[in-house]
Amino acid sequence: MPTTVVGFRLGNGTHQATTLVTQTGRLHLASGLYGQLGRASRPRMPIGENPVHARIMNLRSLHTKYTARGYHEVLIPPACVRLQAGEPPLADARDHLADPAAPELLGEFAGAAPSKPQKLEDAIYAFYAAIGAPTRPRGPVPAPRPAPAALTPRAAELRRLLSNGAQLTGPTHSPFGYSVTADEVRLPIRHGARLHRDDVVELHAALTAWLTLNPVPRTGTRRGR
Repeated sequence: MPTTVVGFRLGNGTHQATTLVTQTGRLHLASGLYGQLGRASRPRMPIGENPVHARIMNLRSLHTKYTARGYHEVLIPPACVRLQAGEPPLADARDHLADPAAPELLGEFAGAAPSKPQKLEDAIYAFYAAIGAPTRPRGPVPAPRPAPAALTPRAAELRRLLSNGAQLTGPTHSPFGYSVTADEVRLPIRHGARLHRDDVVELHAALTAWLTLNPVPRTGTRRGR
């Protein structure tokens, strides 16, 4: 029955190497002179709970290894292809037994693969999509948010008050007043106002509590005064 594969062929000027992974998790290799398929080796059989993903890791490693050995010529760009040549069904407890070499599979891949240049990761993504295998979302991976700093006991207490709808205000004796709610911070500073250390500590705790309730800045919103 037909099978879907992903692979490539690289050359170093005289020799070529063909590598492909099938939807069953087999890894096929062949090498030889230009213009010849060369010797096809017995496939590496599926391994582990996620054999396709394991063999794709091998595919990436082989691409890197061949390139490091001087195989810089892309004879067949990385591609995902649906082939008519099939593979034998997998038998139970057969992970350690390799199938015979499959030159017909490698040969059909060489004849059917498109010549359009493509990155290896793009071909792998198309392969995963074709066989319905889970894969990571494409695009840049968002940076994880930094973990919030540990709260002091006072900041934790004020955070609980804010989350319950309370309004925190500065001490009445201070010339520096402030008002903190879960939604906003108001600092009506008067000219010449100075804070004592205890006032600074209390304001710091209130602001720390507010920041933990509002970790992401709101965009496009202008607060009232």
